[in-house]
Amino acid sequence: MRQQATNQANAGAGAQSPAPAPMKQRPPLSPEARRRKIWTIANQLLLIAIAVILVALAARNIALNLQARGLTSGFDFLWREAGFKVGFSLIAVNESSTYGRIFFVGLLNSLLISALGIIAATTLGFVVGIAQLSPGRLIRLVARLYVDLVRNLPLLLHVLLWQTVFLNVLPRVQQAIDFGGIAFLSNRGLNLPAVVSVPPLATTLLVAAGLTTILAIGAARKARRDAVDRHLFVPLLHWAVVAGLLIVALVIIEWQYPVQKGFNFRGGVEVVPELLMLLAALTVYNSSYIAEIVRAGIQSVNEGQRQAALSLGLPDRQTTKLVIVPQAIRVMIPSLANQYSHLIKGSALATVIGYPDLVSVFMGTSLNQTGRAIEIVTMTAAVYLTLTALVSLATSISRRIALVER
Repeated sequence: MRQQATNQANAGAGAQSPAPAPMKQRPPLSPEARRRKIWTIANQLLLIAIAVILVALAARNIALNLQARGLTSGFDFLWREAGFKVGFSLIAVNESSTYGRIFFVGLLNSLLISALGIIAATTLGFVVGIAQLSPGRLIRLVARLYVDLVRNLPLLLHVLLWQTVFLNVLPRVQQAIDFGGIAFLSNRGLNLPAVVSVPPLATTLLVAAGLTTILAIGAARKARRDAVDRHLFVPLLHWAVVAGLLIVALVIIEWQYPVQKGFNFRGGVEVVPELLMLLAALTVYNSSYIAEIVRAGIQSVNEGQRQAALSLGLPDRQTTKLVIVPQAIRVMIPSLANQYSHLIKGSALATVIGYPDLVSVFMGTSLNQTGRAIEIVTMTAAVYLTLTALVSLATSISRRIALVER
């Protein structure tokens, strides 16, 4: 009897539970839609086959031409001795270095000028872009003239102009500009002190400074969020500790200072003038376009956002910094990424003034010595395609920081 009651209860509970919803089935395709789908797939396969055939014919034609001229192909030359020295490099290189090492020297030099150019151009571009929207008429006029004058000149002309300015303005080594005996600026470049050794105590202080910086940023955000004056003392104290740790670490580190000997400096790190010329040209030229991107991005924000912030008592400076710019960034990022790609590709003009970037030392000198044009051009093109692809991929950040206006 008890088993029968249990079965009846389970049957009643099952009767009350909702039945599973039937799965939706896709409606069958009509004959016309099926024919269109088959025709689309056939067209795609035909295009792929044509592309493969063209690539195969081009490869066969190249191989026959190389064979007819008695030229070899392949990447074995990367392990051969290059026999020339690069004037400026971030890693050790000499005449006995291989072409593969020369490739990495040029790659690092290109990455250096691109990274420095992006940072400097972005900083200057933001300043000029915000200045175009300044309430002061004179500031707006100067910023507008800067943008119109700079961006309407070709980049190559900028590079040549800066080369002329540096060569004529900078003094000779004997009259070099002295920065307290630590650094020297002349027509031979910028000579800076070099690190000889870093004691363990200095490493510990640098790590402590980094951790304290993180705490200082967190305290500053908390003070801004709370909007209480007494909290401002905490981030200021953190920044003071960071400054003290850095000063002590810099004193403990063993440095090698540049010393003038004859017609040049010995010791330290020498930043060639070609790097300074190219950096100045890329910064000035690209900052004008970034300024327009910033101006357009700020003006795209609804004016009601500014009015709402001002009605809450925020001053105009904090309104721009905390309300307008964060919302405008979502509009700026795709255009900024495009401009960064142009900057990376524009850095190839370094070969005009003799800066040893990837195009100059690898696609220039190495190609002339080895004759491996296909391999060298392919490797160089792959580097620039990869860099620009990585910059384009960074635009996905705009989805994470996008703000929805209400």
